Amino acid sequence: MYIEISSDDEIEKEIEIKEDFKIILEEGRIKINDYKMLNSYEFINDILIEFYLNDWYTKKLSEEDRERTYVFSTYFYTALAKSFNASDYPAHYTASQIRHKQVKRWTKYVDIFQKDFVFIPVNESNHWFLAVICFPYLSGKVNMKDGTPVNEPVDDAGGYPWPRITYSAVHDRSEADPNDEDLRLFDMASRENLSKKQGLDYETDAEVTKIFRRIQVKRPCILVLDSYSGGVDRARITTTLRGWLEQEYFVKHPGQIKDFSPEAIKGAALRVPQQPNKRDCGLFMIHFVEMFFKRPIVDYTFPILHLKNWFSVDEVVVNCRKRKELQCVILNKMKKKRSTMPEEIELPILDIDYML
Repeated sequence: MYIEISSDDEIEKEIEIKEDFKIILEEGRIKINDYKMLNSYEFINDILIEFYLNDWYTKKLSEEDRERTYVFSTYFYTALAKSFNASDYPAHYTASQIRHKQVKRWTKYVDIFQKDFVFIPVNESNHWFLAVICFPYLSGKVNMKDGTPVNEPVDDAGGYPWPRITYSAVHDRSEADPNDEDLRLFDMASRENLSKKQGLDYETDAEVTKIFRRIQVKRPCILVLDSYSGGVDRARITTTLRGWLEQEYFVKHPGQIKDFSPEAIKGAALRVPQQPNKRDCGLFMIHFVEMFFKRPIVDYTFPILHLKNWFSVDEVVVNCRKRKELQCVILNKMKKKRSTMPEEIELPILDIDYML
């Protein structure tokens, strides 16, 4: 009879794997493995993103801003755009109706048409970016100061033609046709166009916008903020969300009529600061959410151009600043609330612990 004896290395590896799944903080169900994602060479995961956004929403956002804001789970868009078999649904169901049915329960206790901003984290091929539905209750442009309807300024997408695109479906997803959008408003945020020097800083660019645009407006729209810009490819996201928004309105406000055409609720990818590497997308995404209130959009006339210099990338990446900020939130909560980490297990040392 042969008895296989594991080596010491194998035993230590098995113990380490088991320890990785120990919960160190009940709030957010953060495990040691999640905590290790704060190392500078790692992508932060959905657990850390949701934990940070929940803390930001409940602790840092004012009560007034909380009332007008809704933040979806990191799983929402994945569930919305999940591929489906149309034969499983009644023949008269449209693709938008099927998508809406897949996530109908997500808004059981909230009417998003009472919110100014609806934040939707999106993950695609391990890359995080942000979609924001703005002022979904509006039916057109209104003066940002007094809310009165306005017919100007006229949107100007730049005046250049953009042909229809051929697109490939993302694995395990069913999304709407991006060609429904004004693709110029996505091409303007392409990596090629972002490489061109534009503006000075947020404060200056915002003031120039206010001077140039005689009337500052707000309007219903769906925006994409992407730190590794996907350009016209991101039009799939806004057109899919618009279809969901329309179905959501029919359910929550039966019998009422509202225009959900691409002209009425425009979609666009904005020029925003870009990550200098391929791993910090999640950190940039949560920073976008915070900046949305700290340095707001001052005019929603398209194209929106004053966020190119929204913030310095140093605010996120220098000395792993954003990672440390997230780490501090976790450690402080572990001190204030009873940690579930067993006494015999030590919190791992991260490489960011050595950065000043």
